Amino acid sequence: MFKSALIGERFGKLTVVYLCRNKRLCLCDCGEYSLVLCCNLVTGTTTSCGCFRAATEQICSRTHGQTSNRSWTRTYAIWHGMLQRCRNPNTASWERYGGRGITVLKEWQNSFETFYRDMGDAPPGYSLERKQNDLGYSKENCVWATQQTQQRNRRDNVVLSFGGKTQCLSAWAEELGVNYYTLHARYKRHPHQAIEEILHV
Repeated sequence: MFKSALIGERFGKLTVVYLCRNKRLCLCDCGEYSLVLCCNLVTGTTTSCGCFRAATEQICSRTHGQTSNRSWTRTYAIWHGMLQRCRNPNTASWERYGGRGITVLKEWQNSFETFYRDMGDAPPGYSLERKQNDLGYSKENCVWATQQTQQRNRRDNVVLSFGGKTQCLSAWAEELGVNYYTLHARYKRHPHQAIEEILHV
């Protein structure tokens, strides 16, 4: 059961004012009332009466050249997905993000405009990447990156250091002109041997 039936609690732009079965009547900062499911409030899925999304879509329309207020730009969809991964326990990828403490910069959480100001448009073929996987989403820790770059920054990658350079196995394979699977097989057979032997340098 939700603590105090959530009466008086604030969720984004919404303040709960009345109990209504499994929903709550909420007063939005804009002055409008709306009925919202409890689960959508506590997971952060709903944070306004709809005015925030409408305003955001107007920003998207203005900055991305959209003509329909019902469509999302790719950059907006990426921002929304980031919030869901980090704030909604019902999201499939929750355990790898919010579940292990990955957070979103407070200024980005309730403002797509701030996120867009800091990051700009997502270039075609690029997605949002954190420079350090154990840190959250912020202007300092985020870049637009290709899928190849993201794959190389995965936590489960094999990372080797040699000659003052540290990079994943696929990057070493590309640099040395060696087939990745050949290099990976060497590492799997003898993971504790000298780096020089694995890389054959």
